[in-house]
Amino acid sequence: MLLCVRLAAEKKEKEYIARIDKLELLAQEKASECETAQRLLDEKTAECRASEILAEETAADTRWLLSRGVPLLADRIVHSSELANYMFELGVAGYNSGRKFGYAEGKLAAANNDKDHKFELYKADCDGAYAEKRRAFAMLDFAVVKAAGKLALKADGVALLKKALGEDDASGAGGAGSSRP
Repeated sequence: MLLCVRLAAEKKEKEYIARIDKLELLAQEKASECETAQRLLDEKTAECRASEILAEETAADTRWLLSRGVPLLADRIVHSSELANYMFELGVAGYNSGRKFGYAEGKLAAANNDKDHKFELYKADCDGAYAEKRRAFAMLDFAVVKAAGKLALKADGVALLKKALGEDDASGAGGAGSSRP
């Protein structure tokens, strides 16, 4: 009987040890799952922080573009040699240099076949030349616009545009600081 009790106790002990091993294995699996979940959580937290930083940089770039970038580009266009040449050519296209009182008198004299020895009669098609020059306005090629377009394709385009337009971080202009060094 003692042998039976002993065998039963050993059997129970083996069952308990097997249960403890299973529980330890289950605990290790759960711990491993928790570590994996923690790593995923850490990765997602890092991704979220990176997204927040990118959003802050983009917002700062956008504020700068609206407050300083667009006005600087517009100023460069207004003071560009391309626009100055165009405006000169536009003025020349509609100008009749042969008449003292300009375009209207010259056109009227040409229509009436007037002879005036002091001035050359209106002969050029100023209306057509002027209209053609006006249509050419849409085709103007501003170097600063081309450069800004090329810089926009780069990863740090706004920072490069700031440097190109003379707006760097040290100046602090616009209140929107640079988002990318």
